[in-house]
Amino acid sequence: MKDEVLIIGCGEIGTALIDGWLNKSKIFFKKVSQINIVDKSLKRKLVLKKKYKNKINIIDQNKLNNLKKNFKYVFLAFKPKDLNFSLDLYKKIFNKNTNFYSLLAGKKLDDIRTFFPLNKNIIRVMLNTSISVNSGTIAVYSLKRNLNKNDLFLLNILGNVHKLDNEKFFDLITAIVGSGPAYFYYLLELMEKTAVSYGLRKKFAKKIIKETYIGTAKSLNILDGEFSDLKRKITSKGGTTEAAIKCLNKNNFNKVISNSIKESVKKAKILSFKK
Repeated sequence: MKDEVLIIGCGEIGTALIDGWLNKSKIFFKKVSQINIVDKSLKRKLVLKKKYKNKINIIDQNKLNNLKKNFKYVFLAFKPKDLNFSLDLYKKIFNKNTNFYSLLAGKKLDDIRTFFPLNKNIIRVMLNTSISVNSGTIAVYSLKRNLNKNDLFLLNILGNVHKLDNEKFFDLITAIVGSGPAYFYYLLELMEKTAVSYGLRKKFAKKIIKETYIGTAKSLNILDGEFSDLKRKITSKGGTTEAAIKCLNKNNFNKVISNSIKESVKKAKILSFKK
């Protein structure tokens, strides 16, 4: 008998989960019969209904107590600040065998276990939106030492899964893996604006910037060596790239990146204390 998945809170990460699973629907639906969604926002539910139509099942939050089923796989994908005792509404649709996957930035396993004390299968997860194209980077931590294929099946479909031995690194992983794509997109946004300011058409500027960085990303799977060595190979002495790198160094680009990550880690720690 196939099991069902429930996503509680379906924002950008929730939809990225759905997109990644549907991309691999043949594999996904061998073990899963239905993707279920609960979201308190009416506007969000209308967006999801329009996007996915009959591919997902949207559950009315007010009718949870009337459901005659238990969910095997539950993804907590709402905002971290919403981790509170309103989860009692869901108690009847969980049992001790339910697998919980917490995507709540800053919230430790002990925070999650407060609400599900009978469940041993609680997995803390940090991932990024690249899961929508099955190229996500996914970090997991669990008190269960030996996570099996069934525990990680839904995550393995979405990208590369890395098991952490220590939860203390999760805030850093959040800053690098979870927030990392935004740094990347921000860099591309600034490059596009600069190119347009020189008179290049925006459509063309966007196209060549995307091609440049997609090609660079792909080359990382082939080229070996330290990032610093790869950078050095295309930084000819006295050339245009060297001029750009020198400018970045002069303007403390390294400190900007380092401080950005520090601020993100700090925010994750703050979220861990918010109730």
